[in-house]
Parts: sequence; C-alpha cells; structure tokens
Amino acid sequence: MRLLRKAVKMTLASEGVNDRAVEVSIALVDDAAIHGLNKQYRGKDTPTDVLSFAMEQDVAVPGAPRLLGDVVISMDTALRQASGELAASVAQRSLDEELCHLAIHGVLHLLGYDDATTEGFAEMVRKGEEIWRAVQAANAASDA
Repeated sequence: MRLLRKAVKMTLASEGVNDRAVEVSIALVDDAAIHGLNKQYRGKDTPTDVLSFAMEQDVAVPGAPRLLGDVVISMDTALRQASGELAASVAQRSLDEELCHLAIHGVLHLLGYDDATTEGFAEMVRKGEEIWRAVQAANAASDA
C-alpha cells in the first residue's frame, strides 16, 4: 500500500496539486462489484479494471481538503492483467505495480484527463508512464 499511496501522491504532484489539499479515495473491489458500477454508471455490462468518479464539490470547507473523487479498482482484473493473462496486458508486472498503474490512470481522470479519443488515450498513457518512472525512481531512492 505504500507504493500505491506514493503513486497517487506523485500523480497529484505532476499536476501541481498538493496531496494535503485534496482527498482521493481508492476502493479495491472484485469483478462483480466493478461490473455493477460499470453497468450502472457507464451502461457497459462488463467488468473493467478501473473507474473514476469525480466529485462536484461546490462548497469549500475551511481547513478541510477538497474532495477530488473516488477511484475504484478491480483486484480480480488487476491480477489477471499483472499476470499477463489478458490479451490487452502490456507486460507482466507484480500486482502492486499493476495497482499503481491503475491508480495513476484513475487519478489522471479525476484531474481532468480523458481517454475517449485516440489523442487523449495516448496522452494518458504517456503521462502515466512518466509518473510511473518517477514513482519507481523515488521508491528506489527511499529503499537505498
């Protein structure tokens, strides 16, 4: 979980967002739960790897972080993707690494990135990989 927390913080920082100024929740669920959310909110009757739900907070509470949103990640799908079981998997990764990639992607959505177009998808992949490399470097430095 330390690596996941670092990935979220570094994603926020990449966009100039102080992690203490916002609140992001990460929910780790199974395929059945994310399937239900995907169907209810996106009209897609299938499980997916990650969903993001941005908060529309109009009222600021002094001294309290702004609610940025929720990221929901399917542990079942993350495990299959990490093992390379799914055809869409880029490469084998540890489950922790896959969870970080999905969290980075989800938080980028909360920050306004959109992958609905080819260009938007390419930008999110590029930005996500850049953040992931920074997370790996920071993690290696803290372990040294």
